[in-house]
Amino acid sequence: MNAFAEKIQSYLNEHYADDEWPSLRHQAAEWAKTMPLQGLKILDATPIYRNTLAKFMVLLAAGAEVYVPERTLMPRNPHIAAMLPEFGIRTAAKDDIFDMILDCAGSCAHLMPRLGYAELTRSGVPAYERTKRPVIVADSGLIKKIETGLGTGESLFRALEQLGYADFAGRHIAVVGYGKVGRGIVHYARRHEMEVTVIDTVDKSAELPDGVHFVDVHDHAALNDCAAHAWCLVTATGKFNALHNRLDVETVMNHPILLANMGIDDEFGTKIPKSRVLNQKKPLNFILEEPTRMCFIETTMALHNACALELLTADLPRRCMPPPPDVEEKLIHIASTQGCRELHHLRLYLGAM
Repeated sequence: MNAFAEKIQSYLNEHYADDEWPSLRHQAAEWAKTMPLQGLKILDATPIYRNTLAKFMVLLAAGAEVYVPERTLMPRNPHIAAMLPEFGIRTAAKDDIFDMILDCAGSCAHLMPRLGYAELTRSGVPAYERTKRPVIVADSGLIKKIETGLGTGESLFRALEQLGYADFAGRHIAVVGYGKVGRGIVHYARRHEMEVTVIDTVDKSAELPDGVHFVDVHDHAALNDCAAHAWCLVTATGKFNALHNRLDVETVMNHPILLANMGIDDEFGTKIPKSRVLNQKKPLNFILEEPTRMCFIETTMALHNACALELLTADLPRRCMPPPPDVEEKLIHIASTQGCRELHHLRLYLGAM
């Protein structure tokens, strides 16, 4: 590996055990030999936290010049962001032109890279509806379930614990949305022996684990009765204003229920004041030094990197597309066989989520 990649690896070895990031370590070792991104300029808009450095390490090891956006709405750890220059990570200038963009939430969709984009999130897909370049959407595959399901679910409870709400057993949690994030929250809520209710726009009763209750979000009386009696209500729909004109302001203002949002957008709506929701309506796990633990996010970051190699393929369609299944399978195999104990049953988790 080049000097900057080695410097990042040395730094990260002080913070993570090998089994917390096997996919990225394998990717770095393999690409350091083949240098598949030699000389390419890559703009990476991934939120910057300590574990993000492992992603950058791989790209540097592959021979790429790695840049981050000058201005971004993506959350970041300012201490880690300040360290980027010493690791060879550059800040993009206004007139920079890139070979490819590894984007997040469509934040760089207005730029025109030579080869195309890899998008990290489902929320970023609408920004590419009229794209003139290939867009590989990491979120369209299986691997993103590890981060958004297991990772985000685990981090919600870690954030609640950091705020002093650590006594979960027997308490009632209402989870709005039963997609990848919602399923992960339900998974960990049940591990904490909580009473769980899922609130969704579509009847998910047949999909719910035994003992988990269901409320239709269109049933305003049932929704607000649930909110009045729950200990915590957490939104995980991925949709702006999801509870607007559905959750009564008086209900949440007059009851001591904890409110939390795990999506990028304000899912509660403007009628619910920011001060009433933990972390001012921003994703609750972003109060943490590491919003998603390395072991749950590293395979997603490795997939995002792998999409860069796919963009080197000639004649890709000029539209959004999922990552190739064989690329995902290789990374899932590494994570499930070399990853930490919590990932030993990864295939079982992926099948259930």
